[in-house]
Amino acid sequence: MPTPLEQAQKIQPELVEIRRDLHRHPEIAFEEVRTGTRAAEFCEKLGLHVQRGAAKTGVVATLNGDKPGPAVALRADMDALPIQEENEVSYRSTIQGKGHLCGHDAHTTMLMGAARLIAENKERIPFPVHFFFQPAEEVPNGGASKLIAEGHLDGVGEVFGLHVNPQLPTGVLGLRAGPTMASMDRFELRVEGLGGHGAMPHLSHDPVTTAAEIVLALQTVVARRIDPLDPAVVSVCQIDAGSAFNVIPQACRLIGTARSLSGHVRERLPELIEEIAQGVARAHGLNAACDYLQGTPVLVNRKESADKMARAIRNIGGKDSEIRPTMGGEDFAWYLERVPGCFGFLGAGDGSAGTGQCFHHPRFNIDEGALAWGSALFLQLVLDRAQS
Repeated sequence: MPTPLEQAQKIQPELVEIRRDLHRHPEIAFEEVRTGTRAAEFCEKLGLHVQRGAAKTGVVATLNGDKPGPAVALRADMDALPIQEENEVSYRSTIQGKGHLCGHDAHTTMLMGAARLIAENKERIPFPVHFFFQPAEEVPNGGASKLIAEGHLDGVGEVFGLHVNPQLPTGVLGLRAGPTMASMDRFELRVEGLGGHGAMPHLSHDPVTTAAEIVLALQTVVARRIDPLDPAVVSVCQIDAGSAFNVIPQACRLIGTARSLSGHVRERLPELIEEIAQGVARAHGLNAACDYLQGTPVLVNRKESADKMARAIRNIGGKDSEIRPTMGGEDFAWYLERVPGCFGFLGAGDGSAGTGQCFHHPRFNIDEGALAWGSALFLQLVLDRAQS
């Protein structure tokens, strides 16, 4: 009988066609109607039970829903980014200002391929398998938390997910047990001053200069207020103030992200950010207020599940490689707070260097040979569970 990778490589042309079609038609968070429809129709043709509209625009397909559990869940995120693509390829995004520049088109494609392969091996699988085509991974408190709230994780014993990574060679799976990806929170600081004429700053309380000082002072949160052995990040990524070159504005907004790899550090970050912002503002006679939104938690891979993914990639002829934690965030963390599982990084690089390896970059792209590897890996995970 053909191996899982051989089965996946046989459908590689179809996988490439699907991925390129999705790439041409990117849809951002909670707008994935076309993408979800294509995944739903594909799974329905396989004879799977399909629920559309999960978490608004998502799809949950199920094989062996009548079999005893616990179930295995496999997840792919579907949303694109609000970024203009700059790749000069035949399948370039046709939607102005939107692009699949983080690989979610590949994730959706690999899960569709896995659904087909697993359905074709149905007689070897005595338990339910759920396929989560999840919307809105890129926005805080997006698709994963909504799928869970709707009960789709009920009865699941283990959950697995993949993210393509062009910085790893195709055929390699990057893995780590324990804390692997950071919590991802959003903060917004509003610095309130007294506006006036740019030629007469002494008659104003300038929120822009105070905001600039706050940006620099916030760096001491990590440098001086957090244990150096506890990774954390505080980044101001947006500044919004003023409407004219000669007018000192009344207020300035600072928007950014705070991240950590431990729960106790995450709990301290809101207080420290607000304390510093208000202290600097008061020193200049201004006020500052902080609006802090907790997003996704720390992503913690279960060791037993990570070991299963490592064995699965080796069983299909690939390699596993231990990776360092990343301060990037992933709402797959919500699943792992509730059931065992693992999130791995699937190599999708052809060995070349450049900006195309950078996530969320206008020229991000992948080696499409990774598509078959992802589908085969999901199949192997399910087959290994059936044989255990």
